[in-house]
Order: sequence, then structure tokens, then C-alpha cells
Amino acid sequence: MHRALELVNGPATEVPVGAVLVLDGQVLAESCNDTVAANNPLRHAEMRVLQTVVPTLTREQCRRAILYVTLEPCPMCMASLLACHIGTVVFAAYNLKWGACGTVADFQALYPYEACEVIGGICEAEATAVLQRFFHTIRTPEGAPHG
Repeated sequence: MHRALELVNGPATEVPVGAVLVLDGQVLAESCNDTVAANNPLRHAEMRVLQTVVPTLTREQCRRAILYVTLEPCPMCMASLLACHIGTVVFAAYNLKWGACGTVADFQALYPYEACEVIGGICEAEATAVLQRFFHTIRTPEGAPHG
């Protein structure tokens, strides 16, 4: 989780979400949101990591993989994580608007045969502070508007 937080701990032009996929203690991929720069709402940190690595992994490797992400996955990302058979999702901050790991919706209940282990609230205070800092900046008069 510390590496995911490092990815977003600077000036941000995107909602600061970082994701790191780990298999057997080794980082396979890491990414941040890129929706604004790419003008593509599908480029969430989790989706970018999955697209980079999952095609090279077996289903068994996916089941052993752990995704660390600084914000609870949204419905799009959680459905993708389940479809890819990622074994464990560890997130920091709870997503009060779009959280699909139980905060707003529980995608595991929708896909009981594809369920993964979910652990929330790891480094929550630090991740929440990064998000609050970002949203405070864009909501002040000198902050730039973001999508």
C-alpha cells in the first residue's frame, strides 16, 4: 500500500488513485488514474494495471495476486477485478460515492462464484488526506477544474 500511496503523493491533475498489483511478493504492475490526460473514463488505476498484466497471467496466478489501491474500487473496476479472478483487493480509503466493495454496493454479493478477499481501511488516514488535499485544491478559486 505504501507504494500505491507514493504514486499519488505529489501534485495531481487527476483524482489521485494509485494501484499496485503484486504476485508472490513481486510487483507486476503499478499505475495511477489517467482519465483526464487520456480523455478516457476507462483509464482508472485498477483498469490500467489489469490491462497491463492480466493477459500474461494464468487464472491460478490471478487468484494468488493482490491488488493494493488507494481508494475503494468503483463498480467498473470491481467487476473487472472479479472477472479477472484477482484473489485479494486491499484498499485504503472508503469510496463514499462509488465504493463497490460494500460501501455503496457489494459486487461480491452479485458475483458469489468469483468472490475475492477484500480488506479495507489500510492506511486509510493517509489516503483520505491525499484525496482531501486534491479536492480542496480544485475547489478553490486558483484550482483548475477537473473531470
